Amino acid sequence: MKRNTLRISMLAVFIALSAVGANVKIMGSIAFDSLPAFLAAMLIGGPEGAIAGAAGHLFSAMLSGFPLTLPMHLAVAAEMGAICYLTGWLTQKRKCPIWLTGFLAFVLNAFVSPLILLVWPGLGWAACTSLLLPLALASAANVFAASILAYALRKPFSVIWGGEVK
Repeated sequence: MKRNTLRISMLAVFIALSAVGANVKIMGSIAFDSLPAFLAAMLIGGPEGAIAGAAGHLFSAMLSGFPLTLPMHLAVAAEMGAICYLTGWLTQKRKCPIWLTGFLAFVLNAFVSPLILLVWPGLGWAACTSLLLPLALASAANVFAASILAYALRKPFSVIWGGEVK
């Protein structure tokens, strides 16, 4: 019971940090909202990272006025959730090194995620290529910072979780 309360409390903190990061814009809805989500995934687990990632993107998109339409941003939020879930699953369950999961998260977020623009009605290669550079830069900054923080916070989190990072 205590562990569930702690997990929910930590999730709330990471969602709040994603909302703060959503205010630090790079371009449009591209912001620092995913840093706390990747960090949550690496330190707590995939489900928590997925929730924080989806919520963070929706905060960022909302603050930008949903520039790609609400349905498109819901799809992107689902993508962010999936990428953060995979990051947490690889880090926590498969015990992959943080640098490797961080690199995979970067590639998925920067180069695979925008491919949805190719199949979305009214968008296409022009939208996809125009977002590649700012998305790659933002993704690199978010994932790199989350990875550094995850390395730094692994030991304190192991104490919080009772001897093991969950």
